[in-house]
Amino acid sequence: MDNEVKDQAERDVYETSYLLLPSISEENHPSIVDTIKKAFSRAGGVEVDGETPFKHPLAYPMSKTVGASKYIVNEAYVGWVKFEIESSKILEVKVEIEKIPEVLRFLIVKAPRKTDFTFAKAKALIREKEEKEREKESEGRDVEPVEEIKEVVVE
Repeated sequence: MDNEVKDQAERDVYETSYLLLPSISEENHPSIVDTIKKAFSRAGGVEVDGETPFKHPLAYPMSKTVGASKYIVNEAYVGWVKFEIESSKILEVKVEIEKIPEVLRFLIVKAPRKTDFTFAKAKALIREKEEKEREKESEGRDVEPVEEIKEVVVE
């Protein structure tokens, strides 16, 4: 029993965020994501959570050389996965993910077990905010023109 508690105490939760090349078809994403997950599972990791990759513009162009081809991209598929794994195995996972040619960039960080933020939640909040702004505009409750009129009348 003490060994089980000790084993659990030595395991941490890590999150790997990754960018996939935009030239990869969406049908191939599951197999690439499985390859990333297998890098963790081969090292004894257990999946905790994750999110399906989606296409998103990048803040700046990035490049990657695969064989004789150099890719310069302005967008990529963004995804992430969380795993519980022994800290001593993270370098092994990093080396495996670096070998995946479709991965443009990735980052492995320690993470809390509970997932509070997801891209899906963020997108839903943005859509909700945009809808409220459109409703506000269509109702004609725009405050700024009224303020401008008050300033003109006072002067």
